[in-house]
Amino acid sequence: MPRKTIIIFITAFILVGAIMLGIYFYNKSRGVAVTDPNTSIYQKFNPFGTSSKVPTTTTPNEVTTSTTGEVIKENSRFHKITDFAVAGAVFFEDMRDGVAVPSLRYVERATGHIYQIYLDTKITGKISNSTIPSVYETIFNGSGTSIVYRYASSDDKSITSFLASLGGKSGSFLNPDITAVSLSPDKTKFFSIIKNKNGVIGVIKPFDETKTSQVFTSSFSEWLPQWVTNQGVYLTTKPSYLVDGSTFSLNTTNGTLTKLFGGIPGLTTLASSNGNLVLYGASLNIGPKLNVFNIKNHTSFDLDIYGLPEKCVWSNDNINAYCAIPNTIIGTQYPDYWYQGLISFEDRFIKINTQTKETTTFANSSNETPIDATNLFLSDKENSLFFINKKDGMLWSLDL
Repeated sequence: MPRKTIIIFITAFILVGAIMLGIYFYNKSRGVAVTDPNTSIYQKFNPFGTSSKVPTTTTPNEVTTSTTGEVIKENSRFHKITDFAVAGAVFFEDMRDGVAVPSLRYVERATGHIYQIYLDTKITGKISNSTIPSVYETIFNGSGTSIVYRYASSDDKSITSFLASLGGKSGSFLNPDITAVSLSPDKTKFFSIIKNKNGVIGVIKPFDETKTSQVFTSSFSEWLPQWVTNQGVYLTTKPSYLVDGSTFSLNTTNGTLTKLFGGIPGLTTLASSNGNLVLYGASLNIGPKLNVFNIKNHTSFDLDIYGLPEKCVWSNDNINAYCAIPNTIIGTQYPDYWYQGLISFEDRFIKINTQTKETTTFANSSNETPIDATNLFLSDKENSLFFINKKDGMLWSLDL
């Protein structure tokens, strides 16, 4: 090849590279949205319903969700607990020198290793180094001694569920066709939805026993369970903004299935611990809105707040709820886009009185490190709120 041709080729290559770098940094400076790095994982564990409709691209709506009359507390009470992504966590009281100490146990997503932190001293240690790569979801029992690991199988097409106990000789693989798991109110057992050729069955299994009990069967396969009371599991159809969803109550004693409410697009739910109220989200043409359904009265009322129940937790009084509410909501295709990682929020944290609709804001993450909170849970005395930041999977707490 002639020397002149080589020089032209090299010059053109450098010029194209410079243009590409310029485009990259230009888009970055404009804040072009990036996809959540865990999107592929979310797809394997997605809670979506199916529809024959095709999602359409629309001009995003922008909803500022701040409301008037809120009490703003300005002192920061955020605490980052981990510097790595976690697959799940549990609050419990551990015995130390004969004294019950508030503690957390949590699982590292990348390795499956279990850690514990004493919340009074902040001393942290690894208590299990058994390696299970790429764990996405974990369910602890109440004492933090037994755990269900949920992770993508080696074929990358299914989900493996594995039950293990700290100090136990070996764990056991659960049914390979489990699609969803919910912890019992006393945290000693769990309810699983299992696919079969006829639809699904619902099975109860104690953490410390090998026996299982089938309590549910359905030809419809797309359910999300929440074990609410000793004898009641609430089953909500898997959501999409393209699908009208419904919620049912399953009596685990006699297998009776009773419809509670439905006909709501993008329906997702979070029931209070006594089962009397259900916080639910409805996908509207201006974004997802929070409502409350009263089981006894069979009535519903609007909280006039835009958000998702997946970003909330009920207080033990079954009246108040703590929620991470997006400061701004863009678009209407919820909860799909949030689960897919196409949209990420910056939350403010509020307490909602579901009787009076009064709200109190405790903190706003946009003033510090932006947080998109999920998997919320409380300490026993409700002086701390714990959550996972969906942006990076790290575990945080907020003083209440």
